[in-house]
Amino acid sequence: MTPRERITAAINHRESDRVPVDISGTKLTGIHVDEYVELTRSLGMDFGPPKVFDHYQMLARADDLMHRYFGSDVIELENIDETWWGIENKDWKPWTTGAGNSVLVPGGFSPLEDADGTLTIYNKDGKAAASMPKNGFYFDRIAETGFTDDTPLMSPEEWYTKSRPLYTDEHLRLLEKRAKFLHDYTDYAVAGGFNKFTATSSTGYGGQTFTNWLCLLLTEEEYCAEMIDAAARRAVENLKLYLDAVGSYIDIITVSTTDYGTQKAELFSPDIFERIYKPAIKLINDYIHGTSGAKTFYHSCGSIFNIIEHMIEAGVDIINPVQTSADNMDPVKLKNEFGKKVTFWGGGVEAQTTLMFGTPEEVREQVRERISIFAPGGGFVFAPTHNIQCKIPLGNLIAMIEEIKRPGFA
Repeated sequence: MTPRERITAAINHRESDRVPVDISGTKLTGIHVDEYVELTRSLGMDFGPPKVFDHYQMLARADDLMHRYFGSDVIELENIDETWWGIENKDWKPWTTGAGNSVLVPGGFSPLEDADGTLTIYNKDGKAAASMPKNGFYFDRIAETGFTDDTPLMSPEEWYTKSRPLYTDEHLRLLEKRAKFLHDYTDYAVAGGFNKFTATSSTGYGGQTFTNWLCLLLTEEEYCAEMIDAAARRAVENLKLYLDAVGSYIDIITVSTTDYGTQKAELFSPDIFERIYKPAIKLINDYIHGTSGAKTFYHSCGSIFNIIEHMIEAGVDIINPVQTSADNMDPVKLKNEFGKKVTFWGGGVEAQTTLMFGTPEEVREQVRERISIFAPGGGFVFAPTHNIQCKIPLGNLIAMIEEIKRPGFA
């Protein structure tokens, strides 16, 4: 089977010739650029400086040979205008990471260095948007503060018209060319990186902080429902443009990267999710299913067991990253309850614990265990529970990659 055929089987709940894999395929299943450099160096490969295509998570755009080494079956159609802090991925230039590795970054990526070595990124409005400490590995977002009880609530239409502009013709034509190229000249499944439905945020909604937004869910439910509905309708406006351009070339579409869970439980009551979020998610998914063959991909970290059934009823086809280290996210329970109704894209090895702090044999054992749980009957794409982070022991990373290629899995 080709990678595309393998992924197609999995997301339609059929078993394939081997377990489908996504390592470094998308912004949600990527690899930190310093980890990537160290891995390629350990393999004796010299691809030149990798491109940091997501400079918040500091993810490397993997070379095709590395995709093949990973056994990855998916490649992302990156969303040109959905980059961090308004910096588009073009006009690449050299840069040195905190670990001292030479990489390439977009021409618009120009953090300012403070006296103590801290790097700060400013957005187009001149406000500090993110910072990285000296010799750091990641940028931390700087949330806006200063909101009070008297801060006015922006109207839903005003907020979404401002915060989610429509695709331009220029971006659509470029996306169309890239999507056709990926579809016609690779055999990977193509994941559309749409991601234009934001249902929580570090700066909240309507000009409110995230903390205020969580309070509003309890005190101003009608307003919150209107806001989420506006977000969904704005997403559909963009989907009409997006799918008209690339719908015939993509197999999966990333709709949202909103996190609904914490380490211990959902961020808010499942009843709130059902009343406020579920209708909006259904509106979006109904449009996608009615106008394309793409499967809907939703990312949410944390403990989300109690809202998964609502997500399925709303038309969610794929859930990622399947954070099995969170409470109430036992793999066996997830597979038994939902394995025939949704695809688990992740959960292959725990990034927070085993992959980072275990031994190579413990990594291998967990990979075998998770494949035995999730793979039967299809509906599973192997990936770690989130991106491969910096400083993961190379022995553990290589053990994971080797194990998924073991006879019987490969």
